[in-house]
Amino acid sequence: MAIYHLSVKTVSRSSGRSAVAAAAYRSGIRLACERDGRTHDYTRKRGVVESFIVAPAGAEAWASDRSALWNRAEAAETRKNSTVAREYELALPAELPEGERVALARRFAETVVERFGVVADVALHEPHREGDERNWHAHILTTTRAANENGLGGKTRQLDDRTTGPALVEGLREVWAEQVNAALERAQVEERVDHRSFARRGLEQAPTVHLGPAASALERRGVQTGVGDVNRAVAASEEAREAVRQADAEVIDLERERWRRMPLNALQWEVNTLLPDREAAKAAALMADPAYREAEKAAETARAGEAKARLDLLEATETVRSLNQKAERYQGRQEPTQQPRAALRSSGSEGRWGAIRGLFSRLGGLMFWRQDKEVSENPESKRIQTQIAEWTELAAERQGVLDSAEKLHTEARWTVGTLYSRIAGQVDEALAPEYRRYSAAQSVLDERIEEDRQRAAEAEAERRNEEILRRVDAEIERERREAVEQQRRAEIAELRQIVRGLASIRPTEEGIFRVRFADLPPEELKRQQDLLERYPEERKSALKAEVSERELQASSREKDRGFDMMD
Repeated sequence: MAIYHLSVKTVSRSSGRSAVAAAAYRSGIRLACERDGRTHDYTRKRGVVESFIVAPAGAEAWASDRSALWNRAEAAETRKNSTVAREYELALPAELPEGERVALARRFAETVVERFGVVADVALHEPHREGDERNWHAHILTTTRAANENGLGGKTRQLDDRTTGPALVEGLREVWAEQVNAALERAQVEERVDHRSFARRGLEQAPTVHLGPAASALERRGVQTGVGDVNRAVAASEEAREAVRQADAEVIDLERERWRRMPLNALQWEVNTLLPDREAAKAAALMADPAYREAEKAAETARAGEAKARLDLLEATETVRSLNQKAERYQGRQEPTQQPRAALRSSGSEGRWGAIRGLFSRLGGLMFWRQDKEVSENPESKRIQTQIAEWTELAAERQGVLDSAEKLHTEARWTVGTLYSRIAGQVDEALAPEYRRYSAAQSVLDERIEEDRQRAAEAEAERRNEEILRRVDAEIERERREAVEQQRRAEIAELRQIVRGLASIRPTEEGIFRVRFADLPPEELKRQQDLLERYPEERKSALKAEVSERELQASSREKDRGFDMMD
């Protein structure tokens, strides 16, 4: 089947790599690096099918020259740990002809160039002579800076950002899958690829690990590597799973034959009994798992702790609010203003009685000021303020306790959810054979119900066709009878005409008539004789009527002759 692979890597000086060297190796050519004066000659490299450069629209000529392009990319970076290039490694479908693979790689390179404004250097490689013969692949080396009329501009850091990078790479992986599938469809190849992992697609198959160039070389020389061991273990487990699935399939095939022979109502009952009770199995598995029970208990304890912390915080905040309301009642009056002193200064201009009135007024003001001062210095007010401060501090502490309790409850629920997913997956894996058997039985039941429905529909259609045919036959018979009757009537009417045209009709004593036809052609004579023979009753009646008519006419002529003689 078609293989899907797309990986995004970087070429960085921190690992001792050079963009010029990477471009020379992938294209299998000789390039000189102007930055360090080194020449990278890979002209002996085999397996390079084709290489080309894809530049943005309107780019200068240097962008299409491999040496100028990558020396500019090196010159644009000044730091010793700079990323000088980015590489996209693609698996090309072995099912496609070479021209289609080249077009496919170019199409993806154009997508990257259009999206990020960079320049792409594409090299297509054939499978290694000692490796997998399907391993047609492409290396797309792109600049890390966008190309413009002045050369290479600002860095394209979207793919390096931890926030935007994964989403962009996932989007490119999806685009590559769509482009590969479109190419396979154009080539009328049934295989399709999917950029999603096995887990995201709900498949039981375990993913293999990419070997990489070093491990691939060792494996080709017969040296087993750790990565290779992982892939071999995955393959072995897959073979075991496949063997189990194959055994289940053989058993199910035998069961299918039995299900097809069963009465339909018995098959319906068996299908109902075959459906696994997933919820009951899952509940039993959860109760039997000590880790899940402990996690559930811890989550319940954390939930109770969170609820208690929330109530304690509510108590503290309500107490602070109540104390603040109580304190406001003691601080409702304001301290006295300077009005008494002002009144004392202005009393000199008044008369004696005015001075006395002013004195009493000042004394009253002083009394009220003293009362307010006593209220503000009341020990109860000070106690309330102290309580407010204490409860405010306690509320802050309880808020911290609540935050910790919420975090603990969240972690406990996450642990419960993780264990739940693991156990549910184990239950589904254990029930998979039963579900396969149930699905097979259900499919047989559906097929038989559909067959019965089709048979009933065919029987009904046949009945309707027979009814229509009966109606058509009856109509044809009616029309035939009508036609026969019309023909009979026409022939009887013609028979009377024939009788009228007879040359002579002579009745005999035996009650029969002897007739003589007029001179007629033989064929017409034969036809008229046959017609008279065909309808004996009508013939006899017509002959009687004709004889009577002729006798009447003869009598009438005799009378007419007698009148003539008398005249």
